[in-house]
Order: sequence, then C-alpha cells, then structure tokens
Amino acid sequence: MKDQELIRQKFAAELVGPVKIDYFTERELSLEVPGRRPCAYCKPTREMLQELAALSELISLRVHIFEEAAEERTRFGIERIPGTVLRGRNGAAFKYYGMPGGTEFPAFLESIVDISRGEVLLSQESVRELKKLRDDVLVRVFVTPT
Repeated sequence: MKDQELIRQKFAAELVGPVKIDYFTERELSLEVPGRRPCAYCKPTREMLQELAALSELISLRVHIFEEAAEERTRFGIERIPGTVLRGRNGAAFKYYGMPGGTEFPAFLESIVDISRGEVLLSQESVRELKKLRDDVLVRVFVTPT
C-alpha cells in the first residue's frame, strides 16, 4: 500500500530510538454478551497499531486486555479503552485515548517520531516555567475532527 510505504520511509528517515507502544483493549468475544456493549474502536485501533509496528524494527507493540492488566493499567494510568501509551528510551511517555484516525493520524505519527528522539518540543522559557512547578499537573488535550 502506498501510504504504508510513505510511513515506512518516514520512520526509516526520522526515528532515532526505540518506541514501545502499550495498547489497552478488551478481549474480543465471538458472541454477544447481554448488557455489554463492545468497544467500537478497539479492534480497528489495534489493527492500525499492528500495521504501524510492522513498518519499523524500532517500534514494538504490546497488547493488554484492560480487565486483566491491572498492574500495567496502574503503572501507565490507563482509565478506559481504547488506550495507547507511547514510550521512548528516556522515560518520555504519551498517552492517547481513542483511535488516532482521520485528521489526528499525522499528529500521532509525529508523536511517535518525537518520542523516539526524546526531544522536548517546548521553548526554553516554557521548560524553565514548568520546572518551577512543585506538584504534578495533569494536562488533557481534547481533539475533534471539526
């Protein structure tokens, strides 16, 4: 596929270090359970992440079943599915909920590259101000296609 080849080339040219992807999903059931609504975006997100991981030896993917991975959920702070954590070698991490599709996909690819480089994409002034913080700060960014 042409898009996959372009992404493969991007990763070959721009990835510097390894990126670990931890993906949290539900167990796929072959039957419908009354009272349980299946996750609409879990399977397509997993398939997309598997395709991305196959495009570079520097990207590894671990799939976790949300209900069975209490230790990993706690370690990464995952609260719902689908949940994705990108991790680089310097301890940098990026958490993403939902499926990074459509207009969000290019930014997701850039996040993979940034994590691999271990770069801080903030101005020095911003980094100085952030170092002044004494308490943990939770930053949530919400995106929509519109």
